[in-house]
Amino acid sequence: MKQIIVGVEGIVIKDGKVLLVRHTYGQFKGKWIIPGGHVEAGENIDAAVLREIKEETSIEARVKNIISIIRSILLPDNNSEIYIVFLLDYVSGTPTPDGIENDSADFLDIDEVIKNENVVYLSRYLIKKVLTYNYNKLSPDPFYPFDNLNYKLFC
Repeated sequence: MKQIIVGVEGIVIKDGKVLLVRHTYGQFKGKWIIPGGHVEAGENIDAAVLREIKEETSIEARVKNIISIIRSILLPDNNSEIYIVFLLDYVSGTPTPDGIENDSADFLDIDEVIKNENVVYLSRYLIKKVLTYNYNKLSPDPFYPFDNLNYKLFC
């Protein structure tokens, strides 16, 4: 049975620095990248990005906007994958790698990240869009008149 896989990434900026992790696997092994992962069954996308950031970096964050929907691709096994990129507000914590998917987590200077070829190109591209305010903002709508707390509207 074919699946649609939904992933999330979170850009967290604090004091002119952006939170990145260094991957330990796959095509980006050894490269710095925006932290994120896949949405689990029964989980909203905003909850998933906060969980992934916490699991991968120990950082607590808060959803600000959806800034992009990326990597809508057909995988070699004919499953589809889509990633949703969030801009998050830093809340608390010190970056700590998970030691599984990444071996380092840190807030890195944004100006240096944008020029650093050891940062995945797509991560640099998205961070630059945030830095220049060149992105669409889809924010959670707290006034959507649905009495179902599991229903989220970003507009």
